Amino acid sequence: MTNTMTPEQVETVIKAKDTKIATVSFIKADGSIRVINGLFKPSSKIVGSERGAAQGEAMKARGQVPIYELKSAQWKSFMLNKVISVT
Repeated sequence: MTNTMTPEQVETVIKAKDTKIATVSFIKADGSIRVINGLFKPSSKIVGSERGAAQGEAMKARGQVPIYELKSAQWKSFMLNKVISVT
């Protein structure tokens, strides 16, 4: 079993990253490991609609964290309790 960070540790690192590029390694639902290089708060890609805000709150309630992946230029997400590392 791969050791994961606590949700509190992950949230602390995410908050410290702010708009800087981060690399996140996490365990996917199928048990494989994914690495995403992206941004948690890309200022040019945020949609400020009510629907977007509601979706963000629903994700947060489930323990999901959105990240804008630079390679694919798409939003992805991961679960707080499945993170191996954030750098």
